[in-house]
Amino acid sequence: MMRFIKYHPRSNTYVIEKRAFFEEDLMLNGNVIVGQEVKFWKSLTVSGRLELGKGSIIQGNVKAESALISAAAKILGSIETVSELVLLDRARVNIAACEGDIRARPGCSFGSVKAGGTLELVGKVAVKRVEPLTKVIIRAEQ
Repeated sequence: MMRFIKYHPRSNTYVIEKRAFFEEDLMLNGNVIVGQEVKFWKSLTVSGRLELGKGSIIQGNVKAESALISAAAKILGSIETVSELVLLDRARVNIAACEGDIRARPGCSFGSVKAGGTLELVGKVAVKRVEPLTKVIIRAEQ
């Protein structure tokens, strides 16, 4: 499992190579950059910032301080972040919860979403359910 992961001690960042796969739950203490098309069959827990690569799939749940979900990435379980959550074009998340702000680009979709700060939707974003007390801002695509 660790053969797919490289560690950069100065920035406390783990880098996961593209097209890697993980069959077990993964917990990393630091920041994580995930390459393209990486498959997680279970859950991922990160103590710092998560950058999920383009086309990656996480079948379980995700916990992180903050997260950037790249284009066409999917989280089939739930994602919980503390400070912020950003979804790039066509990213899909089943359940999203963030104590801070959530921003989503065009083509993204949520099953359920809850933001402690604001939920900013840019362009056409599909949202099945917005949890109560979530402040929503909708902007046209520039």
